[in-house]
Amino acid sequence: MIGTRSAWHKSVSALVFVWMIAAAAAVTAHRFIPEATWLMVHTFTLGVVTNALLIWTNHFATTVLRSRTAAHRRGEIAVLVLMNCGVLVLGAGMISDIGAVTLAGSVTVGLAILVHAARLWRQLRHALPARFEVTVHAYLSAAVLFIPGIALGYLLSLDSWSPEAAIAIRGAHVALNVLAWVGIPIVGTLLTLWPTIVRAKLPPGAETAARRYLPLLVGASILAALGSLLLMLTPAGGAMSGIGYLVFVVSAIAMLAPLARATWRMARGSFAPLSVACGVAWLLLTISSLGIRLIVDQPAGVIGNLGAVTLPLLGGGVAQIVVGALSYLLPVVIGGGPKHVRVRQARTDSGHVWRLVVPNACLALYVLASASLVLVVTSLAALVSVLATVACLVWATLPVSSSQLDQAPPPLIDGEGNIVPVPARRGSVLVSVGAVALLVVGAVAADPVSSGIVRPAAQTVAPSGETTEVDVTMVDMRFVPDRVTVPAGNELTIILTNSDGQSHDLVLDTGASSGRIAPGDTMVFEAGIIGGAVDGWCSIAGHRQMGMTLTIDVEGGPSPEASPHAGDHATPESDFDLAGNMDPDRYVDPRLARDTGVTEHRVTLRVSEMEKEVAPGLTQSLWLFNETMPGPTLHGQVGDTFIVTLVNDGTMGHSIDFHAGALAPDRPMRTIEPGEELTYTFTAERAGAWMYHCSTAPMSLHIANGMYGAVIIEPADLPDVDHEFVMVHGESYYGPPGEVADSEKIADGDHDTAHYNGYPNQYVHRPIEVAVGERVRFWVVDAGPNVSTSFHIVGGQFDTVWKEGDYLLGPQSQTGGSQALGLMPAEGGFVELVFPEAGTYTLVNHIMSEAERGAKGTIIVSESP
Repeated sequence: MIGTRSAWHKSVSALVFVWMIAAAAAVTAHRFIPEATWLMVHTFTLGVVTNALLIWTNHFATTVLRSRTAAHRRGEIAVLVLMNCGVLVLGAGMISDIGAVTLAGSVTVGLAILVHAARLWRQLRHALPARFEVTVHAYLSAAVLFIPGIALGYLLSLDSWSPEAAIAIRGAHVALNVLAWVGIPIVGTLLTLWPTIVRAKLPPGAETAARRYLPLLVGASILAALGSLLLMLTPAGGAMSGIGYLVFVVSAIAMLAPLARATWRMARGSFAPLSVACGVAWLLLTISSLGIRLIVDQPAGVIGNLGAVTLPLLGGGVAQIVVGALSYLLPVVIGGGPKHVRVRQARTDSGHVWRLVVPNACLALYVLASASLVLVVTSLAALVSVLATVACLVWATLPVSSSQLDQAPPPLIDGEGNIVPVPARRGSVLVSVGAVALLVVGAVAADPVSSGIVRPAAQTVAPSGETTEVDVTMVDMRFVPDRVTVPAGNELTIILTNSDGQSHDLVLDTGASSGRIAPGDTMVFEAGIIGGAVDGWCSIAGHRQMGMTLTIDVEGGPSPEASPHAGDHATPESDFDLAGNMDPDRYVDPRLARDTGVTEHRVTLRVSEMEKEVAPGLTQSLWLFNETMPGPTLHGQVGDTFIVTLVNDGTMGHSIDFHAGALAPDRPMRTIEPGEELTYTFTAERAGAWMYHCSTAPMSLHIANGMYGAVIIEPADLPDVDHEFVMVHGESYYGPPGEVADSEKIADGDHDTAHYNGYPNQYVHRPIEVAVGERVRFWVVDAGPNVSTSFHIVGGQFDTVWKEGDYLLGPQSQTGGSQALGLMPAEGGFVELVFPEAGTYTLVNHIMSEAERGAKGTIIVSESP
């Protein structure tokens, strides 16, 4: 099947296409799969890119060194099998969080690269001197440096590192994998591939430049990795790493500079060279930006928040280079004759203008824009263009019919060997740019508030033509300084630096907005001409109420209290009817799931932000764990280990704090940004009815808006009962319909409803059912954030009461009874009782005003089960 060159490349190209599909599936379904961030990145980097590099570096090495192809097929097959088995095992280990499986996968991937490097070394030793031997030296260097990169990746999967060490290891892992394994082979291959694609002779001096600068590429990669590891000892390692990135870029440009003289007469009419050129530009620009930021910004913040550069680096850079190279190479290596090649190349060039313009324009907007709807619309447009490119590549591998051969495009080189110039398609370019512009205009029109369009402040004086520049730092939920003064008529420029642990923004009441600023980032915010007092604040929910406000005063202008915008942000009252009908989808089953007996509990908690009914007739935008309020109840025994993966699928920073575990909060309870995840491992060493919750500031808002749940750790020798129920008490502070909880109400303690398990009166709408003579246990946790509960059952008496780790009333008591279990916020326990006769009983918070706000339910007791 793979005896001929054509059959071989069709087979191995299918492998790359399968990984492309897997990468697309990971991106599409990332909200529903564990370790989504890791899978999205590594199905592309290890699946698509690494397989493509192994296939084509072997192809070019064999061609350059004039090795016998057939003699190397078996070894290449072994490398590809090892690599793909290793990637699959590694993925399984990451998803299951089984260290031994992750180690086995990492070792297998490393072994595949080691065999690949050994094969390259053997080819170099046995080959005659070759003109482009430096290209194979680049491949060998990249493979050797990739092996420690793989080892660092495995070390990064372990949870035993301090935050500083984890950042340092991650930075070194990225440096070796991106610069060495991906960057060096790309630069080395372009030495021979670029002139071939554009059908030009290799310019004089290109080989000399390659031999001169390849050692610098290797040294820069090592320097960047060592600098990152040095961060464990000193922040100066960030500058060292940044210098490594910049040296890499300068060396790559110097190495490729002679190729720039190659003609563009062919490039402008073909997808392959244009895609490669765009990819190289994105790759070098992104690496440059990383290097600069590592030098001028906080390196830990840069390395810890690589999400902003992931898409430009992988999508804009590496992906465009890979598909561009494949668009040229596949038609050539599949062959079949000159006409077959030209037909296949015409297929890869089909609609190439919009397939280039649309994704690159959309990627530029992704980097520059902050409006959410603009990002969504342009991302969808880019996805369509990418899928079209993959379809063209698949099309190029399909058979060519005789009728298609008759209509094959003419040769691109005439009978005398001259290149036939291809006319530039300016009209197609303009149409493609116009289409993207229309998408942006439509998105801005549909979402003008988030578009960032600045509405100038009311001006009481003419513009002065001068600019005032101020530095403002975001730290500890404050703007520092929180008050600045600007001469009337001056244009204000604010240098915003986020030194906090979560994202922030700055919104002015003029309509100007900075957009989200990630931790460790700095941006220049043009606030416009200041003609009157201006109020500013962080618009992320709750941050303004926590005191994150900024006042811009004008010399001689009106005071902030006189600002005409002062009343713009009043919260309207929310309407709901506690006696109304409950949305059945909001029901939370109060039954405690039986303990399965396992001692290691693996749980994934996904943060989501979604609208749900919170009371009859009212919806709010809730922040939830696994789309429920409260989040899932965890259940185990003393000594059990809980391995919890927190995945942030929201739009802002979130975190989690388990009261059931005792450990330093620095790493497991840290706030993670959208798209990030962390693993939180704790051992339940003490029994209790524990609370868990989001601990991101303002904590009261995150809890009140739905981010809480219970962990039940049973005391030793707890007897079985007929029924166990979990009641998590909380209260709600409603904002306007469809929005989040009202932070000002939370601060004032002015709550609208109280409830058990997240919805007022839900067990009045759907009563709990038990039978006479059955022993019933109610686990109760008070989640707050502010209100206590006095759990009582009207008509019932508790013969067992267990609170905060000990019995207040135990089975040994012969005559004693209890009427209520009183809990402050973050306390928990359980009560037991046996209902003496059939009837309808009511459970309440006996702080009766809370029961009247919805903290009550109905228990129907029948004569028999």
